[in-house]
Amino acid sequence: MALVRSPLSAFLVLAVASIVGVAPGVSALQSEGDQEPVPAISTVDELRAWIARFGRKGGPWKGADAQLRVLANRLGDEVREEPDRSAELCGLLLDLAGWNIHHILTRDDFAAGNPLRVVHRAGYEVLLDLVASRPGERILEWLADEVLVLPGRHSASRRYVALGVLNEYRTDKARMAMLTIARNEQDELRPTVLSLLATWPEESIDLFLVGLLRKKHDPKQKPHPFNLVLKRVRDSEEPFGPRAADALVKRLAYMLISADWRDASRAIELARGLVLERRVPLLLDALLTWHKRDLRGGGNKRILHEIIRELRRISGRSIGENPKNWITWWIAYRQGRVEVPIEGEALEEQRTHATFFGLGAVSDRITFVIDHSGSMLTEWGTTGHNRYEEAIEQMTRFIQASGAATRFNVILFSGIPVRSSPQLVRADTETLELARSSLLALFPRGATNLHSAVRLALFLDEDGDVDVDRLEADTIIVLCDGETTEGPGWVRTLLERVSADARVVFHCVHLGSRDDGTLRLLAEETGGEYIQIGG
Repeated sequence: MALVRSPLSAFLVLAVASIVGVAPGVSALQSEGDQEPVPAISTVDELRAWIARFGRKGGPWKGADAQLRVLANRLGDEVREEPDRSAELCGLLLDLAGWNIHHILTRDDFAAGNPLRVVHRAGYEVLLDLVASRPGERILEWLADEVLVLPGRHSASRRYVALGVLNEYRTDKARMAMLTIARNEQDELRPTVLSLLATWPEESIDLFLVGLLRKKHDPKQKPHPFNLVLKRVRDSEEPFGPRAADALVKRLAYMLISADWRDASRAIELARGLVLERRVPLLLDALLTWHKRDLRGGGNKRILHEIIRELRRISGRSIGENPKNWITWWIAYRQGRVEVPIEGEALEEQRTHATFFGLGAVSDRITFVIDHSGSMLTEWGTTGHNRYEEAIEQMTRFIQASGAATRFNVILFSGIPVRSSPQLVRADTETLELARSSLLALFPRGATNLHSAVRLALFLDEDGDVDVDRLEADTIIVLCDGETTEGPGWVRTLLERVSADARVVFHCVHLGSRDDGTLRLLAEETGGEYIQIGG
């Protein structure tokens, strides 16, 4: 007598088969003398049973790889034979490829030694093969028009797998579906989709990404539009199309003269993706604006420094801060009377007079993060000072040389970091002398916990996001005399999360010979300077 099987009964048959060693697809109840064999389990039911078993066992088991490939390939054959069932059958392949994942899959995602990749690979590679065959166009349309843009009908794991497939076959429908998700700030796939779009050199996408720069950004929303456009202009070999390039130039022109110094800093970096004839006029206009603001007492020393540094790199010349000198040079270049250096032959960075262990004054909004651990009691040469006292004295002279308009605060770190004040304070004579005497009265002791001090300096919340309304400093100067307690492992992760919002530059001074690389990494990743001094 034939048995009618639900998916549950199919699972029971499969379980028996696995115990007695019968291959999937053949009934374990069938014997040699049976006159009425039990029908084989359908591919759909059998694959569903496997997926259910993954859930019960927490993953694949020994020997699953080859058996899964057979099942997945058999399902692929059924899709080719019955294209009208492609949605149902491919849905099962999506479930297989997306089992227990919450990220996009790619061909490179199948790391050797990870047992879960056995499951993912079995479904994903068959999907890719199907897309490359006769029913491929229909499958891609279904993935784009239904799976990707209808989150209410499909699970997140299905949508991530669909996104991976569509990213490999970049059709117009895929682009439109991804732009739909990118415009929906509530869609959980949006951060991944935005990052993928930044790798598509297509003008409608470029226009969309440039448009994101116009909106006020919430630090909780990742990724930052600046990072997306930067990735596009820096990493792609294909330039922006004419409309997108015009839109980017217009946006950068606005950002460069914005009263928000962070916007100006982002625009300086993005402008490096423009051709010289479009980049230099933007920088010259910005230099005029920020120079006038500086004369009126409303400028930003770091932005002026960054603009001039860019012009020096381009021109190979050092002709000061006066905008007239740079305009004269640009006219001469346009007339063919001077040349610009070959890329890689830019002029070496010139230092201003050094007042803090070799660092020049390049900002007027500074947070000092100074080592206050026990090792800072080490004598500093023949000065009669220990390292800590020398650091405070040099910091005081550094701030005095920067001018009374400079604003600063200080964080001391050893165990728990201590901050002199939440806000930056004016560097007038009375405030500076009070800060100096108060800091010198604190006796160094304890460990070297730099990570928590950097978090405090950046005003990071519990999620690791920066509070840009409270963060006034545009520059953080770190001084440390040894290996930090935490090591450098946290640096890149932290900076990748906050740099686009904070736009802070770290300049770092390391005293002594014991260096674990933390300070160097902080400086290099933010475009700052790293100095190591024995003593």
